[in-house]
Amino acid sequence: MAATSLRGAPTTRLSFGRLAAINAFWFGGGAHWQPIYIALIPVGATLIAGRDADLLIGRVTAAGGVFALLTPILVGWLSDRTVTRWGRRRGWMVAGTVLNIIGLGLLALSASQLTFIAAYLLVQLSNNAAGAAYTGVIPDVVRAEDRGRASGLLGTMNQLGTVVGVGLVGLTFKFYGDTRAGLLAGYGVVAVIMAITLLITVIAVKEPSRPPPRLSPTKRQAVLPLAAIVCGAAFLVALIALFAILLASLGAWLWPAVAVFIASGIITVLAARRLPALMAFFQAFRSNDFFWTFATRALVTLGIFSILPFMELYFRDVVRTPDAGAASAFWLLAVIAGAIIPSMIGGILSDRTGRRKLFVYISSAMQAVVVSVLLFGLIRSLTLLYVLSILYGIGYGAYYAVDWALACDVLPNREEAAGRDMALWHVSFTLPQVLAPAILAGFLHFLNEPGHLLLGVSSGHDLGFRFIFGSAALWFILGTVMVSRIRGVR
Repeated sequence: MAATSLRGAPTTRLSFGRLAAINAFWFGGGAHWQPIYIALIPVGATLIAGRDADLLIGRVTAAGGVFALLTPILVGWLSDRTVTRWGRRRGWMVAGTVLNIIGLGLLALSASQLTFIAAYLLVQLSNNAAGAAYTGVIPDVVRAEDRGRASGLLGTMNQLGTVVGVGLVGLTFKFYGDTRAGLLAGYGVVAVIMAITLLITVIAVKEPSRPPPRLSPTKRQAVLPLAAIVCGAAFLVALIALFAILLASLGAWLWPAVAVFIASGIITVLAARRLPALMAFFQAFRSNDFFWTFATRALVTLGIFSILPFMELYFRDVVRTPDAGAASAFWLLAVIAGAIIPSMIGGILSDRTGRRKLFVYISSAMQAVVVSVLLFGLIRSLTLLYVLSILYGIGYGAYYAVDWALACDVLPNREEAAGRDMALWHVSFTLPQVLAPAILAGFLHFLNEPGHLLLGVSSGHDLGFRFIFGSAALWFILGTVMVSRIRGVR
């Protein structure tokens, strides 16, 4: 167990091997989501929906966004208050991963849109539960002087996991083609990697024993029962309306459902403001640095996932490669090839120089340049696409080298609420992953289909792909602007 100070902060430098073992679960995370987004979901959606696969991708990821938002917040808060002989975080990680693997199996076997969406929701719920608990591990066991090293290694493990996961899934599609057998083999590979990396991390993490935080008398004050009832009821109505909008063919009922969602959402927020305990839960956002760190990560992630889920469709419709699933997987491998070295050395350099924001500037600039080239050129040459992917990966790796360290540096209450606040911050990573494809899928389908007009511009001629590349460039530029607002970190 790492030595800790009286306030619970770790003081002992961890060895490279121990740190790598703690970060093994992030290796599994890279082998999980990236193959799912870049190949497995698109191929599964194509088998079910054919040419309307882009719309199904948007619907399934939008529905998953509800769990990507709520699950990390709830589980992060609960893990801070969990007291077991195994510590606060590990039980959540194990339970979440077991359900996650079951969800992967259901995704592989799904043959209808309904079962496909239901299986994806289970994967989002369970993976975010495990991931939210895991986000509290680094501030629990790594001392402040080593956060850059830990963050860089975490980024590297994520990139290596992506290489292994995407590479093996790409090979399964190369061998079986874009078929049900390819899906079964691909999801099987991901499940095995998740199980192995979970076991390594659970063994390596020696959580410091801490009692659950005690509420001060001011935090025990009674809340207004009526406000709590109204808040809960309005929130439930908003959820039902949201799922109806995302999953049902409502026709004329679409706009009434949207109106109900907006109205219930406003009521939820107004009622929540009268619940001191609930408002205290989100008090980390009162910290200027935490808020802008959250905003920066959300925008950078939004830029990344404005591209990744649609690359298989880009290879299919623009480049017209015969094995689009394999081609998109190998494209992502080239991205990771460019990301590995920046991830490895960036965290160490940020510890030595004391600078975190510089790496975000470099990252956003490089990624914005690459997607701008794709926006204006719609590249069809495989060679040039792979060169661009390596350059894109350099920027990708530069950001994830300092990503975790930046968050740990700005935590407003690390001793008592690290799990809660890191879970809130984790939403800035998970929610954009589902929002970007959910929002952009409809635009992609509409603008790629000939015969429509939008602001006087005729659709077709791959206009949809230009739109998503342009939006990604915008998010990267905004992310660069936002990081300048962080005052407490250089």
